[in-house]
Amino acid sequence: MRGDNFLTNHTTIISIVEILEIIKKNMWIILTIFAVSFGAMFSLVNYVLKPEYRATTQILVVQNTEKEEANLQNSEVQANLQMINTYSSMLRSPLVLNEVSHKFNDQYSVGRLKDEIVVANDQNSQILNIHVEDKNQAVAVAIANQVARSFKEKLPEVMTDKTVTIMSTAEMSEQTQPVFPNKPLMYLLSIVIGAILSILICFIKKMMDTTIKTEEQIVEKLNLVVLGMISNIPNSQTNTDGGFKNEKK
Repeated sequence: MRGDNFLTNHTTIISIVEILEIIKKNMWIILTIFAVSFGAMFSLVNYVLKPEYRATTQILVVQNTEKEEANLQNSEVQANLQMINTYSSMLRSPLVLNEVSHKFNDQYSVGRLKDEIVVANDQNSQILNIHVEDKNQAVAVAIANQVARSFKEKLPEVMTDKTVTIMSTAEMSEQTQPVFPNKPLMYLLSIVIGAILSILICFIKKMMDTTIKTEEQIVEKLNLVVLGMISNIPNSQTNTDGGFKNEKK
């Protein structure tokens, strides 16, 4: 049992040493791959991909009629919560987006507006968040605010007992950071890609190297017993004709 444990531990140590040796021998290749991967991602993020900005406006849909009884008010709240998905679909429907497109003199198609608009709400909240993403921050702000206004105008045509209140409007800000691309995440991705490529290249190079360098490899690969070794004789110890020099004391 002790012998088996010793062999198992010994094999593990050799494997770790071999891995470290592979990394050491290929350090320049690894560093080069990391540099190329990070440099390519840096160029992509800063010079190729165009940043996109997000503008957000908030709306609240409530009943027109005022109820005094608490149980009726609670039922209205529950009904409005159940209608959240309906309101979200209406915000991205042609009924509203055609009006938005018309307000911008048909500069933006309904299809483009639908792709740029995301509607979300917090759990158990009646407030709807209208997010608009565009490469131009001013355009994103204008579209978000117009979607809220158009929805406020169009909803009473469909649901006469509902009223839309705009809780907050989207605004321009110099401190607003683009939501795409996410630079820290992209840089981290380049490091991961560099690590994967480095590991693959180093181990492929190791697997393709079939030369025998140690006694252990002779025994393992050729199943032969090593009887002896011939040491390497330095040139200073031999004559030009291949014999040994006689050294004088």
